[in-house]
Amino acid sequence: MPQKNARNYWWLNVNPRLWSIDSFKLGQVQSYTSHNEFDHKRRIYKYFEAVKKGDLVIGYESTPVKQIKAIFEITEALHFDPYHGEIISFKMKEKVPEPIDWIELKSIQFFKDSEVLKNNQGSLFKITEDEFEAIQAMIDAQKEAMISEDVLIPYEKKDALVDLFMDEEQFEEILETLKYKKNIILQGPPGVGKTFIAKRLAYTLVGTQDDSRIKMVQFHQSYSYEDFIQGLRPDGDGGFKLKNGVFYEFCRQAQRNAGIDHFFIIDEINRGNLSKIFGELLLLIESDKRGRVNEMPLTYGDKDSEPFYVPENLYIIGTMNTADRSLAMIDYALRRRFAFITLEPLFNQKFETYLVQKGVEKSFAERLSKAITQLNQVISNDKNLQKGFQIGHSYFSTFANEEDTRKWYRRIVNLEIAPLLEEYWFDNEEKVRTEIKKLLDIF
Repeated sequence: MPQKNARNYWWLNVNPRLWSIDSFKLGQVQSYTSHNEFDHKRRIYKYFEAVKKGDLVIGYESTPVKQIKAIFEITEALHFDPYHGEIISFKMKEKVPEPIDWIELKSIQFFKDSEVLKNNQGSLFKITEDEFEAIQAMIDAQKEAMISEDVLIPYEKKDALVDLFMDEEQFEEILETLKYKKNIILQGPPGVGKTFIAKRLAYTLVGTQDDSRIKMVQFHQSYSYEDFIQGLRPDGDGGFKLKNGVFYEFCRQAQRNAGIDHFFIIDEINRGNLSKIFGELLLLIESDKRGRVNEMPLTYGDKDSEPFYVPENLYIIGTMNTADRSLAMIDYALRRRFAFITLEPLFNQKFETYLVQKGVEKSFAERLSKAITQLNQVISNDKNLQKGFQIGHSYFSTFANEEDTRKWYRRIVNLEIAPLLEEYWFDNEEKVRTEIKKLLDIF
């Protein structure tokens, strides 16, 4: 499909003797003429004609300043203004915290062959997406460096294991699998803490609770390739523009921060039409197909579009509820690209100790653990349900100090566990009543 509305990237030389970028405010709209003071077309006039709304522009102050100072966004393509003639309009999207000197550009790998470096005489230059992203990476690095070190508290494996009922060996095994496979799916019955564990895996490998390097989405039946990767969306003016999806943007962020791990968490991954959502990325997400050497054009790209790749420093963690009857089988092609890790209910000594620390009586914590374990055995022995439909420990991880234990427990059983059992044994009401009574009788 032709990429008629793909975003372009530009470089604008601003003469500091006439106006300074420092005087601009965020969101303030400015304009630039396509003709000079002698009414002659500026150098490479065709670039002014090619500019369109939504394009991004590197704002550079020329001699004697010679610094990148801002990122602009085009608000209106080339048009006629009665006071200034032909102009393009733009607004300040972002100020550079520490202006980037001209000499620094020569050290950027993706910028070494740029038209801007070869001949900087003129006003407007076209740059590639890679060149723009390389500069954006420098700006992002400045912002990250400005964050105080005491804001991002170190996070280690021992921190992740707090309030986790699995043992250290199992947690370490999952970490190692994620590191070598790059894509894992945590699967299991409801309430085993799949999403809870996913974030702790990410924090552990990041080394801090830095949410800027973690992105989470939840799949559903209407989720599409256009939402996830890239697609055409209404532009508000009766036309369409190419809009990047959440995974595309996160990959670009990871590419700009090479060497720093990023984690993309997909909750309820099996609720979406996975082949449709991932498209050609089914190939690119493989652990041995990462990096620029495997880049390829995307569905909505044309011959001038930048190819895309999934960076090596990006990891994917999916979660999957094994007790949802409505879900289709996971695509076999996707199965080969993920390591599947099964999580089970853990009504063990660590769980009981957790409840006691929260204020639950030890004897009741033991009875609760025993009762749910027995119920899970009944579920596991049912040939229509089996282990994937057990009750997870997370249902009982919400106790607050000084709360009435009886009310807390009965509320969970009646409002959360009972409806689940009614769904499991929708054709056997007597069995449901029997199992619920067993749970309530422990108090």
